[in-house]
Amino acid sequence: MRKLISVLAVSLFVVLLACNKQHQAPKESSNPLDRIDSSHQKPINFLHKTFTVKKSAQFPIEVPAHTVIPRVHGTFKSFVPRSGGDPLSDDSTDVGFLLMNAEQFADFSHGHGGGTALYNVEATHAHEVEFVLPPSKDDPEKYYVVFVNSPGGAPVKSVQADFTLSFGY
Repeated sequence: MRKLISVLAVSLFVVLLACNKQHQAPKESSNPLDRIDSSHQKPINFLHKTFTVKKSAQFPIEVPAHTVIPRVHGTFKSFVPRSGGDPLSDDSTDVGFLLMNAEQFADFSHGHGGGTALYNVEATHAHEVEFVLPPSKDDPEKYYVVFVNSPGGAPVKSVQADFTLSFGY
C-alpha cells in the first residue's frame, strides 16, 4: 500500500509540475528573402487629375516595403485651354516627363540634377508610360513623377494625367 501511495504522490507531483509549466510560443524568424506576394496588392491610382505646369509639377509615389515588381503605368496629355473651342494640343503645348528616385529628385530640386532620371521623356504633348521599378527592401521606397514645362509655346500648360502604381506583371 505504501508503494501505491508513493507512486500516486509522485504521479500527482509530475502532473502538477506539467500543469504549471507555461508553453512559450515559437519565435518567428524574419528571412530577408521573404517577400509579400505583390500580385495580391491592390493598384494605387496616385495621379488622376488635370493640373497646370508653369515651371514643373511633381507628384510623390511610395512603393511599400518588400514589393517585388512595382510598376508605374499611365498616360498624360498636355494642352492649352481656349475659350469657345477645343483645347490646343500640339508641339507648342509640349512638356517633359521624369520618373526619379528620391536621390535624383533631391538633386533636381536643388538644381544639380543634370537631367538624371530613371525614365525620361523629352518634350511631348501626349505619351504613355510603362516602367518597372526596382524591388523594394525592408523599407518603403519613394519615387517622384515630375512634369517640366518645355521652352516655347504657352508659358503655362495644362496636363491631364492618369497614373497607377501596380504590383506584378
